[in-house]
This record gives sequence, C-alpha cells and structure tokens, in this order.
Amino acid sequence: MGLVSRFSRQFFAAATISCLLIALGTCVWWVTVAEGSDSRFEPVASGLALVAAITGVYAERRAAARERRAQALYALTDELVKNSELLAGESFLPQDPLAPKARVYPRLVQSATDATLVSGAFSEPGHDALIALLHRWRDAVHDFNRRLDLAELRTYVSQVPAEELLAIDEAMRRPGGQLDGLCRLRDELERLLRERYGRQPGVAARLGRLPDGSDCG
Repeated sequence: MGLVSRFSRQFFAAATISCLLIALGTCVWWVTVAEGSDSRFEPVASGLALVAAITGVYAERRAAARERRAQALYALTDELVKNSELLAGESFLPQDPLAPKARVYPRLVQSATDATLVSGAFSEPGHDALIALLHRWRDAVHDFNRRLDLAELRTYVSQVPAEELLAIDEAMRRPGGQLDGLCRLRDELERLLRERYGRQPGVAARLGRLPDGSDCG
C-alpha cells in the first residue's frame, strides 16, 4: 500500500507538471513560430491545461485524505497511550484484602475514536480491520465507563462492607471479565497500529511511548 501510494503521488505530480509544460511549450511555439496561424494548437493547449488541472485536483484530494488519516492516527495513538497509562495506574490495582476502600475510578477517553469513525478518514479500502476494531473498542470503553459509574454509585451512596468491596473488585478483575476483555482489546489495537501503521514516523514516535506488552490493569 505504501509503495502504491508513493507511486501514485509521483505519477500525478509528474503528469500534472508534464501537461503544463507541454501546454506552455505549445503556446510559446504557436505564438512565436506559427504566429498564431494554425488554430489546431489552441484546443491542444487548452486540453493539456484541463488535464493538468484535473490531475492536480485529484492529487490534492488524495493529499488531503492522507493528511486526514495521518492526523486521525496521531490522535488515536495519543489516546491509546493515555488509556494505557490509566489502565496501568493505581486506580485499577487489586484492592488490599485487609483494608479495601471505595474508589473513584478514572474514565477512559474515546473522543479520538469517535472523531475518527465519524470523519470517514479510513473509508477507503484497506482499513477495514482498523474500523471494525475501533467500533469494538468504542463500545467496550463506553460499557466499561458505565460500569465504573455503577460501582462508584454503589460504594459511595451507603456504607458498604469490606466483603462487598472485595467482591466488586474481584468481579471487575476476574479472568474473562470486563477489565480483562478491555485490556485484550487494547492490546489488539496496539498490535494493529504497530503492524499496519507503525512505519509512519509520527505514529512510530507515539507508539514508542508504549512498552511492548504494557501492563494493563
């Protein structure tokens, strides 16, 4: 995909410049040598100018689309770093069985994910895996944050015995539970970004802030 993209950029740039140069040369020759007597060169020059304009517009649209994808990838990787830091933080460590306490949990962020899905930056073929994973990740984050709301509501509105606090923490952290599933999705998203988009300098630099196999919860 990267080689094709680079070839496309070079091709359209070369086609645009070549058509403009040929049109300019035709006009100069027509005016100076043919002295404008042969009108056949007028449609030739106009046609070449139109071809150059069309290829230039198409190249500009492709460049704008690449820029949107790049900005979306930067936002997604920054968001992934932030969420990874939250999940690896103290708030999601296991409760002390001897002194459990009610917690206020940080909420995971998903604004970059929402913006990317709405923008259509990855609507072109070749990005289906990322789009499908982002949909799953968005739903998982939304559900996880909602469950944190419920856990906080339960533990702060009334006096909760230590056994129940430990039970809430165990339910969140059990294998195959909510936190475990979210961490697996986080790992899957990191792996896809590294393998599919990690060669882009901006993305690689941001992913460099994520250690391989970073701890989650």
